Amino acid sequence: GAGGDGAQTAALLLARAAINEGFDATHIPSYGPESRGGTSYADVRIAEDEVLSPAAPEPHVLVAFNAPSVAKFAPQVPEGGVVVYDSGVVAQLPALRPGVKAVGVPFTQVAAGLGKIIVKNIVALGALQEATRLFPRETFLTAIRQALADKCAMIPLNEEAFAWGVKKAAEAARREA
Repeated sequence: GAGGDGAQTAALLLARAAINEGFDATHIPSYGPESRGGTSYADVRIAEDEVLSPAAPEPHVLVAFNAPSVAKFAPQVPEGGVVVYDSGVVAQLPALRPGVKAVGVPFTQVAAGLGKIIVKNIVALGALQEATRLFPRETFLTAIRQALADKCAMIPLNEEAFAWGVKKAAEAARREA
């Protein structure tokens, strides 16, 4: 995504969820020179034993917040992988490898409907959970609650954003079936 999309926070929450489930996880952030609006992406690697290489040249799962991210990274997702993207800002997907599942959820629109665009990354995590079933929902919600321990008033909104991401991804999957 772009700086300010919440991609780094979503990546940290994913890594925290993995660790809570007993996996090893790494989060490698990458930022453009701008603090807001510049490029921002993160590699999250999860392993049963130990992450041996933090680089992810062919991500099994891509969560994309904008069209440039989809264009750059989606074609690299291997067969059996998943692309979860903001369908409200990505008009068309590039050619994907055979066997790659694409799930479009309007992260930004859902977050705006909840009154806070800032939770679009949590909508994306809900969509990721539904699309991949990587971890149980409660594992993601626990990671969100842990991250917001000092901002308890924000927990209900984030839980609602997560639930909407799950719901919209399930609806998208039904449309594709």
